[in-house]
Amino acid sequence: MKYAAFFSVLAFCAGTSVARADDSGSVQALLDACYAGKKSCAIDLQGATKTLTKTLRIDPDFVTLRNATFDCRMTSGTCLYISQDGFPHRDRISINRLEGITLYGNKSIDGITMNYTDNTTMVVDANMTLVNVSVQGFNHGITLGNNVWGVDMFNVIIGNGNTGIYTLPHPHNAGERSTFAGGTIYNNAVAGIDEDSCWEFDFQGTSFDFNAQQMILRGPTSFTGHIENTDTGKAEIVLGALIGVPAGSIYMSAGSTITVDGWDPGKPKQRCYVETSLPYNNIKVPATLYGFGGKEGAVCGPGKVVTWDGQPLSK
Repeated sequence: MKYAAFFSVLAFCAGTSVARADDSGSVQALLDACYAGKKSCAIDLQGATKTLTKTLRIDPDFVTLRNATFDCRMTSGTCLYISQDGFPHRDRISINRLEGITLYGNKSIDGITMNYTDNTTMVVDANMTLVNVSVQGFNHGITLGNNVWGVDMFNVIIGNGNTGIYTLPHPHNAGERSTFAGGTIYNNAVAGIDEDSCWEFDFQGTSFDFNAQQMILRGPTSFTGHIENTDTGKAEIVLGALIGVPAGSIYMSAGSTITVDGWDPGKPKQRCYVETSLPYNNIKVPATLYGFGGKEGAVCGPGKVVTWDGQPLSK
């Protein structure tokens, strides 16, 4: 499915809105009042649009934030910083989330960052569940960093930025299985996902559409969904590796689909569809493939590729 025309209209509407007062202080005050209590609380902004020029600091141990559009106008850093940094840690008794949140931004800032900088602990998890969240136009839509694991994301849409999902290199105590259910990652100018830290991802029913490159992976990833692009001249999936951890691999379900629009098998532009660097890079491909090829075949490099039913696939 192509998104360019429809979402360019959305971007135009967001970009031409009238100047608004800065709501950073008032929204942060609501959050801080929640942190001052002894129990988790929910803040429902009733569908309001808020202009932010300063990063919102969100403690995932204390607050659920719902139903708002944030127009993020800072020029550096991140729009929403999810972290226990600066807050006393407590054991969680409830699961908090961002729900029904839309972020508009620019490519000099990140959208949502989850990160906790105190690396002396192994028990603080700076993750926050995302439900029905749209992240539009950022350098990194979602950044996952230190002391973050088990992030659950349901119907999250990330588009029109540079990179959809980004993981920081060499994070402390991070990377255990995170799940992305439904949603779409599309129209990003660098990559749909740039996984730089051997993170374990599980995509279920997710679409990667028309990103410059779909996936750059250095850890094990399972995928059920749809991957679509034109022949951009670049490998759609790049599998790398880091020292001392499992190599980048992707295991796609039989029912997933790969489509290259306008594919010309006689004149491919891309070197290959999947680029590998080590024999430990594993690829399992779905049953439905259109455009899974390139000048040097479907897979470049020494990686191992099998079909959906476990049979060797000729490169």
